[in-house]
Amino acid sequence: MRKFNKALHAGKLITALLISLQFLSGCILYPSLEKPALPPSQKEETTPALLITDSITLETPVIQTGKLFTPIGLLQGESLAIRSSPAANAPIIGSIPATSINIKISGEPQIDEKTTWIMADYNQVQGWVDLNNLAIHEGELPEELIALGQLVLDNLQAYDYNLLVDLIHPDHCLRFSPYSYLSENNLIFCPEQLRDLVSSDEKYVWGEYDGTGNLIFMIFPEYHQNFVYDSNYIKPEIIGFNVEVSSGNAINNIAGVYPGGVMIEYYFSGFDPKYGGLDWRSIRLVFIQDNLTWYLVAIIHGEWTI
Repeated sequence: MRKFNKALHAGKLITALLISLQFLSGCILYPSLEKPALPPSQKEETTPALLITDSITLETPVIQTGKLFTPIGLLQGESLAIRSSPAANAPIIGSIPATSINIKISGEPQIDEKTTWIMADYNQVQGWVDLNNLAIHEGELPEELIALGQLVLDNLQAYDYNLLVDLIHPDHCLRFSPYSYLSENNLIFCPEQLRDLVSSDEKYVWGEYDGTGNLIFMIFPEYHQNFVYDSNYIKPEIIGFNVEVSSGNAINNIAGVYPGGVMIEYYFSGFDPKYGGLDWRSIRLVFIQDNLTWYLVAIIHGEWTI
């Protein structure tokens, strides 16, 4: 049950009184319907519609000279086509597997209808690829882990946790953290609990909102939408393969909580220029190895904090 907000109730009474006085005086001044923009640190703590959708994403990755790239937005088993010219109907002269890294790009992008093309070099093949299917990456990891991260993201985007159950460690289970710093108050669910969680209408305290200290009190679908898949992470701007690529005040204590663990971070540097990068977002997936098998143990949401 929601808490009764006295301040909001009082504000509504005052507004109603002012409108009544304006009506009696014959001059009604209607308030503006446009809501002022909220800084990222002051986002509203309201209950969203229970609809899991993609957030606004950058149309193309930022082109930076000297950076290395990796494919994004591909289905399992798909490859990124290398074409002889910057056109969708141009002959395919090569392909880049979804788990590839260290791809180099060069030249100026070429725009053909809705596609932005860039010259890429991979395995001694040079040709044109869709820039929207490339992201900057830092660090390196084995293809097995890169593919595992992509598989997790695919299922998070589809809100399909049933397929993730087999990837969760049976003893460490799965931790959910609304912010970068891992706390002893983070909620942890084991595989058998996760199956029921996705459809449960029970509310949990997931932590506290940064800046206000108010409780993050919501059902799991709401938490997923706000603190798990709140951006289109299958097509991020930058990926950190066991490298922290986001920046903020929160301490990264993953190594202390999961010694020997491996992190993959999917990161957006921001969405609205007026915030100057303070609206950055990321998701970190943490894996540990047990008996030569990699398991998912934590899903960590990242954003700017005070």
